[in-house]
Amino acid sequence: MSDHNEAWRQGHVLTHADAHSLNLVVSTPSDERVVVISHDCDLANQNESKTEVIIGTIIEKVNPIYARARHPRFLHLTFLTSTGEKNYIQIQHADRREIDRVAFSKINAADEDFILSTDEKRGLKQWLAARYGRPAFPNAFENRLRKRIKNRTIEQHIAKILESASEHLIGVFFDLDEQRDCELAENEPYILKISIVYDAIEGGIVARQAAEKTADALIQLFNEAYGTPDKTTEIALEACNAVADTQITLADLRKVDQWRVEYISLREEPIGDFIAIG
Repeated sequence: MSDHNEAWRQGHVLTHADAHSLNLVVSTPSDERVVVISHDCDLANQNESKTEVIIGTIIEKVNPIYARARHPRFLHLTFLTSTGEKNYIQIQHADRREIDRVAFSKINAADEDFILSTDEKRGLKQWLAARYGRPAFPNAFENRLRKRIKNRTIEQHIAKILESASEHLIGVFFDLDEQRDCELAENEPYILKISIVYDAIEGGIVARQAAEKTADALIQLFNEAYGTPDKTTEIALEACNAVADTQITLADLRKVDQWRVEYISLREEPIGDFIAIG
């Protein structure tokens, strides 16, 4: 027996009329759009009783900080229309909803003015997975990153530095080596290495230069905030390097943790650095 839901895929967008009929949006027309986020296999599995969606808002343009799963709470998605034009939607985890499978099976086909490319769908998958896969650093380490200079915490300064280069970066990774799970005593410094991984294939030399500039700015920041590695009692930035994504290995990634500051966006202007890897 064929199942209507088999035609649906993760990243499909309901027509506004269908979203309204399911009471997911309060009025029609509006700027709200409903994106399907259940996995493709779950959509086709008749044992699944619910279909998961997320209610988003149409926006005028994409902010690079929120594209490609860079930020853990917000995501900006680029859709293509049937004629090749672009539409943009912002989604956030707080707007997730579940629809009864039977009710979902009665609605029409997906909106043809919101077609998600393979790369954008990959970003959606990474963003959904990252909510539960973000690393946790030692509390003592994160507390030291909250040290304030020039009216901002260090983590806020880091996020601001990364902002200008975010469109070229694949990931920002912290390596604490054997101190990865250690709550160090006061005056015992964490030894830190940072890898600024950039998109070497699409970004080329421009991306490399942006990553190198970012690395230099982070070195200057850490030296100013904590002192040079040989003198600090808080965080010793032993190395900070720009690394091509074509050069970093799976073995390298198993030793490091991706750095993120999702809670900053709850306190100040919406800046963040979460940059997911595929």
